Amino acid sequence: MSAGRTAAKKAVVMGAGPMGLYAAFLAAERGLDVTVLERDRIGSSLLGWGNARFFSPLDMNVPAAVRKALPGLPPGDSLLTGPEMVGQVLLPLSRLPLLYDRVRLRHQVLDAGRAGLSRKDFPGHPVRHEKPFRLLVRGPEGEYTLDADLLLDATGACHHPNPIGSGGLPAPGEGAFEGRILRRLGDLEAFLAGFRSGRMLLVGHGHSAAHALLSLRDAASRNPDISVTWAFRSRNTRPFREIPDDPLPGRAAIVTAANALAAAPPPFLEIRRAATIAGLGKAGPGEGGVGGEDGNRIRASFASGDRKEAGAFDAVAAFTGHRPDLSFLSELALDLSPATQGTRRLHALLSGATDCLSIPVPGPLDLGSGEPGFHLLGSKSYGRANTFLLRDGILHLEMILKHALG
Repeated sequence: MSAGRTAAKKAVVMGAGPMGLYAAFLAAERGLDVTVLERDRIGSSLLGWGNARFFSPLDMNVPAAVRKALPGLPPGDSLLTGPEMVGQVLLPLSRLPLLYDRVRLRHQVLDAGRAGLSRKDFPGHPVRHEKPFRLLVRGPEGEYTLDADLLLDATGACHHPNPIGSGGLPAPGEGAFEGRILRRLGDLEAFLAGFRSGRMLLVGHGHSAAHALLSLRDAASRNPDISVTWAFRSRNTRPFREIPDDPLPGRAAIVTAANALAAAPPPFLEIRRAATIAGLGKAGPGEGGVGGEDGNRIRASFASGDRKEAGAFDAVAAFTGHRPDLSFLSELALDLSPATQGTRRLHALLSGATDCLSIPVPGPLDLGSGEPGFHLLGSKSYGRANTFLLRDGILHLEMILKHALG
């Protein structure tokens, strides 16, 4: 380093999904020394989408600077699947000179804090900013520490699905079947490819559950020995919120089709409204089910008001939303919403929004985490709120970098 020059600020980005790679690229463009730490593969969450497509077109999902750097992108009005987004956008982005050799795959952040400070030391005081962030990371060759001036958490929430019990708690016995509960659309599609007869349980009534319901409808149309019980908390005849003149036609199509099935269930579909899962266990010999063998079925208990029932199923698919993993951030003095576990001030803006397209534009202070130099990005900044749109995450990221770098 020549005399008179100072070293570039070090930025560490956790997560190599869209928000993580966008953050790394935009930070590197601004002269930061960037390292990306990804516990799995690039775009691992998107790879689990299967054939489900983005509701929003590609132009809404890619920053202008990235579009300029990747002239071979699909047309701006394309509605890509998750795997297509990885293959056609994220992987090419990771190979650009600004990011090449900066992305470390299979490197998981175990803990993050300030060098020499616990969360009890000077919370909210500028002195914390004088100390670099220090990360404990586990890579293929073992554990090591890494320091950073700017720390950006883009790990999302998809690796931590909500349990299926009442009140956000796991249902009794749920943990014993965790490896058998289908929680990703890609896993459900792979399962249905070989499922010829039997009884399925579907839990949830968000957009992922709508996708899952339509996949189950298609499987039942091919194999009439498949039956589905669909349990959800809503009492509505049409449980999915329909937006008049929805500007996202892909979303409108999925919601309309799923609501039609809910309002007039075909023979393969049994509806359980206002229902919660009271417990899971092994089904007894000869207890329900068409496919599979005795001992392999899952017995699910339902509670709806004072009414309790049970059924035996060959497989369970649960799409009940996600929650952020904050366990490795325990030594950072974060100011989080007690309701969503996302950024507190951002939650105050989100609380009045009913749709992802109507989110108010925040100011830089609204995006602060309470810990100077640390930011939650993308869906993780929203916590458990379900109104995240990639377009807004990109806008927030650009505001964060502009504010952080002056």
